[in-house]
Amino acid sequence: MGNYTDTKRSRRSRRDHTPGIRSLRLEELIREEMNLLLESEITDPNLDGVRITTVSLSPDGARARLFYTMTYTNTETSSSKLEASLQRATGFLRRELCDALSLKRTPEMRFALDVAALGGGEDEEIS
Repeated sequence: MGNYTDTKRSRRSRRDHTPGIRSLRLEELIREEMNLLLESEITDPNLDGVRITTVSLSPDGARARLFYTMTYTNTETSSSKLEASLQRATGFLRRELCDALSLKRTPEMRFALDVAALGGGEDEEIS
């Protein structure tokens, strides 16, 4: 039988580990489905050419940070308009994602510009 300290130590180590295979597969599925939704279901002209490059799930799966980039330069769309359009579409995208992937809990989505894809610095960590 294990004692209290063994249980406490094992819980702590579970929090500090790298993402498991399930999390990695779910991140990839979310990225693929979001790109399909952005291509075929979203009619907002501000979001034409937006592609999700990376998805990062929080350890508990409650939040997801979606890093995006533009496939071409749209000079008429500023970054603030783009972020506002993504925020408006979040509810629809989350609902469609839940239906498409049959998820029990759909993560809260936050969008961030993928500066690494644009030649910038490293991605920030999800909190």
